[in-house]
Amino acid sequence: MANITYSKLLDPVSDIITLMESMLEGSFGPTSGDQRECYKRIHAYCWGLHTLVMDVITALGIENTATRPAVLERFVALNDPIKLTLDNLAAGFDGHLTDEQDAIIEYVLESVLSIEHMMTNIWHYSLLKHDMMVYANDEFDGRVLIQRMNSVLKHLVLSEPSARFLVIGDEARLSYAFAELANNVHRHSGANRVTLDTQDFGYRTDFTLYDRGKGFRLRGKATAFLPFWQAAADDPGLGLGLYLAKQFIEGCGGSIAVHSEPYRGTLVKVSLNTVP
Repeated sequence: MANITYSKLLDPVSDIITLMESMLEGSFGPTSGDQRECYKRIHAYCWGLHTLVMDVITALGIENTATRPAVLERFVALNDPIKLTLDNLAAGFDGHLTDEQDAIIEYVLESVLSIEHMMTNIWHYSLLKHDMMVYANDEFDGRVLIQRMNSVLKHLVLSEPSARFLVIGDEARLSYAFAELANNVHRHSGANRVTLDTQDFGYRTDFTLYDRGKGFRLRGKATAFLPFWQAAADDPGLGLGLYLAKQFIEGCGGSIAVHSEPYRGTLVKVSLNTVP
């Protein structure tokens, strides 16, 4: 198994703590009393996040997180107030921000969302390791999955079926899987154009996602789906996105394959059971 880069969890939290201390010191311009209280609140909650992340890394271990349900509750209790406070600051509810302060708040919010994404993926990974994942058996409009990808890729997806088709499987897990596929394209491909095609075969539907981005070198067909594998050491995230997508898709009776070549792009094909 590839090495887990724990610094990707700890470094963003440490950076936010340092930035909030700089904001409190007035390094990026004067602050109102309400703003200072917000910075203090974020600073305190981030120290709690730092302790929690250290707990996950050292005491619990990535694979054993699922044995402590309180971990997720602790994370949400710390992370949600941080996001709310940042949103209020960005909206100007606590006073006007300078351009530099506004840029820092935007950067911190992106970092918080990245931490949330990584922690959520760790949680899912640990549930899978402990055979605690439960799948629903829904029938739902497959366009929901494409809309989930569009919410990540926005204007990059070029085609979308207009006709309604029913997918059989767990809507929440499959939506998460498709969002992870889109997130990989968004973070790693460098492409400014993504093609999505669907083919209906009555009992199944194939989704083909293709980009002409950077691509990556595969050492065996299963390489990209290994937990914590990343094409480059400096890639963002922990390398769990494609692994989780594969587990969720196969857990719902579907299949996924990926082909990629450096500087030529990446093709991902997903097949899901559908109502004829």
